Amino acid sequence: MNNRFVAQLVALSFAGVSAFAIAAGPPPQDEGGQMAGTGRQQVMPSIPHRDWHKGQRVPAEYRNYNFMMDDWRGHGLNAPPRGHKWLGVNGDYVLVSTNNWTISNIVAGNE
Repeated sequence: MNNRFVAQLVALSFAGVSAFAIAAGPPPQDEGGQMAGTGRQQVMPSIPHRDWHKGQRVPAEYRNYNFMMDDWRGHGLNAPPRGHKWLGVNGDYVLVSTNNWTISNIVAGNE
């Protein structure tokens, strides 16, 4: 009986916290529509296109699906050759070989 009471008390406390969070509404936004506050944000390394060079290996931070672009046509890019992928990095486009992650081509984005 005591365990059942504790379980009900825990469930009730979670329900109360959830209701309070919903009643609080969305977080505030600044003038640009960005969320204001001190929330934790993921910061990716920033390498402008002038620091990319053909033949250079792409750093490991950029070798994941977050940067791979499947919509190359929508960005005005040519189809990647077999064994290559377009990466979108900081508004620039980098064509890399998926075998060894070397840069084959660089297209600067709009600055």
